[in-house]
Amino acid sequence: MSVQHALTDFLETAQSDVSQLATFSEHIPDEWVQSAAALSSQATIRHRRLPNDMVLWLVVGMAFFRNEPIAEVARRLNICADGLADEALLAKSALTQARQRLGKDALKWLFRQCAHRWGAERYPDDHWQGLQVFAMDGALFRTQENAELREHFGSGNTVGPRQTPYPVLRLVTLMNVRSHIIMDADISPIALSL
Repeated sequence: MSVQHALTDFLETAQSDVSQLATFSEHIPDEWVQSAAALSSQATIRHRRLPNDMVLWLVVGMAFFRNEPIAEVARRLNICADGLADEALLAKSALTQARQRLGKDALKWLFRQCAHRWGAERYPDDHWQGLQVFAMDGALFRTQENAELREHFGSGNTVGPRQTPYPVLRLVTLMNVRSHIIMDADISPIALSL
């Protein structure tokens, strides 16, 4: 079964039974999750209720259930090492702290690993004159206003020395047109050409 079909099946069944994360996890081997979790920005030797591998699954679940609060996604997916993920075991602030502890390198590595593997899959309707068809798209996003982000990302186009109200970043993605799998993505300052 292709990733495209597995994801479609997962999203259809997820509306009624979210515990079907196993369907999706078939395509993300445990070795990938363990390797990505090892890249965490903070090493720890203590036993945690939210180990890094479970935090990675939480972030994957958050991508599918964007309209749900983080605590609800954790509860539905039962993201907790000590049993049922409820308010008694997991405070909402613990979920945010766990995501910060995990850091961006682990998520970036897992995204690139999945994109590389899934993007290499070929689908029956994936060819146009023997070639895969890709599209590139970009978007601009406003970020939180602070000096560090403004210095790194810069401001949007304005006339004169005036700056836009918020720092602006540029996001560019490369997507397989047939399967809609994002092969690569990059974020840069607005003034930088990719």
